Amino acid sequence: MEPSRTSHAATPSVHGSLTSSVPLFDPSQLPLRAWCKGSREDAVTGLVAFPDFHSHIPRCLTAALDEGRLVALAIGDVDGLKDHVERTNSTNPTSYGHLAGNEVMSTVGAATRAWFREQPFGSGCAATFGGDEVILAAVVDDAAQFHKALGVLRDRLGAALPVTVSFALMFVTVGDLPAERERGWKHDFTNTLLAAVDRTLFTHKAARRAGGGQGGVIAVTRPPLLSESDQAGPDPLVLLPLPAASDVVHVVARPDQIGGRDFLLLPCRGPVGQRGAQLRVTFPTGSARTVVAYALRGQAAVPYVAVTDGVTGVPLTVQGVRDRTPRTVPEDLAAALERAGLDWMAVPAHEQAQILHLITEAGTEEIRSGRVTAAVDAVAARKGTSQ
Repeated sequence: MEPSRTSHAATPSVHGSLTSSVPLFDPSQLPLRAWCKGSREDAVTGLVAFPDFHSHIPRCLTAALDEGRLVALAIGDVDGLKDHVERTNSTNPTSYGHLAGNEVMSTVGAATRAWFREQPFGSGCAATFGGDEVILAAVVDDAAQFHKALGVLRDRLGAALPVTVSFALMFVTVGDLPAERERGWKHDFTNTLLAAVDRTLFTHKAARRAGGGQGGVIAVTRPPLLSESDQAGPDPLVLLPLPAASDVVHVVARPDQIGGRDFLLLPCRGPVGQRGAQLRVTFPTGSARTVVAYALRGQAAVPYVAVTDGVTGVPLTVQGVRDRTPRTVPEDLAAALERAGLDWMAVPAHEQAQILHLITEAGTEEIRSGRVTAAVDAVAARKGTSQ
């Protein structure tokens, strides 16, 4: 469903966005919840004006982290806005200057405000950033859920606008707070986070332009390391699941060397088991190959070499690969499992393949029946019961 706009008076038209009357929006409708109260609105978008956001957010952010909450930071940027404005000005005799850009941004603001009102989080706000960017900051309970919700906003904007909007996203926890806190540290810390998100966004936009890909991406990154202290591994709450078959995620991977081997650590949870999981990875050069991702301290990692010294993040496009292991359970095995009240998925994928191969290759019905019984016993053993 497309986001509903506010009333005609509350949503600026192309000409209305240039009027000097303030406020253009009802202040009670500002997209803020507990955070950034008393802020002024941006005249074009109806979002929180960036100077007020920048003044309030360090205190709000660090207070939430000190309480052990999970905070999401996202920045969205309109793809190809300059080209859209120039194209409109050259074809529409009534358009001049940044009128077409104002129209786009007023729609971005209306859609973002409507989306914000639908979200369940109790603390957060949506603000402007530059001429064609928005910032979203919120306390969230589930990283994957917010990532999905951000995809809804991205899709709504793509449907409502003549251009797409790309986002970069980061999840921050109390463990990311700096150990040393000198005067002004809250602003410095917040600026470091926002800079990392912004660099992630434009790194992926540059990679997309170089590779000829489509806009409207959501790139995910981890907060920058503020110390060299030995970490036990990232909090699993801030790691997204690996993409399922045919799903695509855009990430910034962190180079690391483990056991003498070079890896790229993804901001995703690692696969269960020692076999890893196959992923189709597109690298910044535009080359793509299928690799096996492993779990390192719970985090997904893919082997990689030739990372230039000093590089802290590598933009990747990661797609899930459909498991070619046979998954269809024959009727006699399925019936036996159902009678025993057992779940076939309790058996690891590689064991499933072996069992199904043995059943398929059975030369007689008697042998097949025995192998089905053995398969049921194997599933029961995995469950910890006896047959």
